Amino acid sequence: MCAQVTVMSAFLSQGDHCVLTDCSYGGTNRAARELFGKFGVEFSFVDFRDADAVAAACRPNTKLVFSETPANPTLTLTDLAAVSAVARARGALHCCDATFATPLMLRPLALGCDLSLHSTTKYFDGHNMTVGGVVSAKTAALAERLHFWRNVHGNIMAPHTA
Repeated sequence: MCAQVTVMSAFLSQGDHCVLTDCSYGGTNRAARELFGKFGVEFSFVDFRDADAVAAACRPNTKLVFSETPANPTLTLTDLAAVSAVARARGALHCCDATFATPLMLRPLALGCDLSLHSTTKYFDGHNMTVGGVVSAKTAALAERLHFWRNVHGNIMAPHTA
C-alpha cells in the first residue's frame, strides 16, 4: 500500500482527477475513496478493458491514470500501450500496478507506462515474510518526486529486510 499511496501523494493534489480501474486491489480503492477523496481528489472508476472508456472518463484536470493488470481479484487485463497513449494524449501520467504479473512477465515501462508498481510482499519475497512495495519510474524527474514523497511518508524498507 505504501507504493500506491506514494504515487497518489506525489502526483495528485486537491482539485485533481484520477481515472482508476474499477477492478483494483481493495486497499488501492479504499485509499482513493477514503484518504485522497477527503482531500479533494476526484476519482472515476472505469473498466480498463476498454481504452475508449478510459479516454471518455478523462477530464481537463486528469493528472493520473492508474491501471492494474492482471487486476486483483478478477485477473482482467489492460492493453497498457493503448491506455498509455490515452494518458499521454491528455497530459496525464499512467501508473500500472503489475503485481500479479511481476516484472519478469510484464514490463509496463516498456509498454508506455510512466510508473510501474509492484507489491514485493507477494512474488518477490517468496516466503511472504516481509511487507513492501516498489515503484519504478520512466524518468529521473518522476523518480525524484517519488523519493521525496516516500521520505515524507516514511515508507522506506529497513536495509536488513530489503
